[in-house]
Amino acid sequence: MIRPISGHPYMSRRVPPAKPSVIHPPLSEDIRQVLMSGPGTLPMTLNELMQRTHGRGIFLVIILLSLPFIAPIGLAGLSNVLGCVIMLLGLRLALGLPPRLPRFMGDRPLPTQRLEKIARGSVRFLQVIEKWVRPRQTEWMSWSSARRGNALLLVFMGFLLALPIPPIILFSNTLPSYAIILLAASMMEEDGVLIWFGYGMSLATVIYLVVVADVIVRFFVKYYDRILHFFQSWL
Repeated sequence: MIRPISGHPYMSRRVPPAKPSVIHPPLSEDIRQVLMSGPGTLPMTLNELMQRTHGRGIFLVIILLSLPFIAPIGLAGLSNVLGCVIMLLGLRLALGLPPRLPRFMGDRPLPTQRLEKIARGSVRFLQVIEKWVRPRQTEWMSWSSARRGNALLLVFMGFLLALPIPPIILFSNTLPSYAIILLAASMMEEDGVLIWFGYGMSLATVIYLVVVADVIVRFFVKYYDRILHFFQSWL
C-alpha cells in the first residue's frame, strides 16, 4: 500500500502490512483431544502429556494439574504432590529449560482415571476463561524479566498449593489453583490484560492464607492451656 507523505505529494512511502494476529486453538479443545483421544492412548506420565501438547504443553499441564482443586473442598495428599510438580515446572520455565520433569517423577504413572474424570467435568470452566483469553498488550509479556517473574509467581502459587493445610479449611486449595490457571493461560496466550486478574487472585490467595494462619495462631495461643491439658489427659 502506497501513501503520500504529508507536504510531499510526489513522494511516497511503503506502509508495511499489518502482522497477522496470533491464533491458538482453544485450551478446552486441546485438553479434550488429549483426554478423549481414545482408550489406551491417554498419557500416563507428565512427560508424555507435555510431548503430545507440543510447544504449549507446559502451560496445558500446569492448568490440567490445577483443575482438580477448583472445588472449594481440599483434596488431602493430592494437592501436596501436584503442587510440587507445578513448582518444578514453573522453575524450569523461569530458567528457560525444556518442559520436562526428571524421570523419577515425569515418567512415573499417575492416577489418570481420577484425573481424567475431574478434568472432563472441568472443560466447561476452561471454556468460560477462553471468552477473555487472547493476545492483548503482549509486548511487555515477551520481556525476559516479565516471563521470569510470572514463572516465579507460578512457583510460589504451586508452593502454596503444596502446603500441608488440612482439607477442613475451605478455599486453601481453590484460590491457588485459580491463580495458577489464570497465570498459565495468560502466559500461554500472551494476554497482558487477563494476567492482571492472575496477579489479583495471587494477592487474594496470600491475604486469605495469612488471615487463616493468624486466626489459627491466635486460637492456639488463647487456648494453649486447655489444649495442653487435653493431650496430657490422653497420655
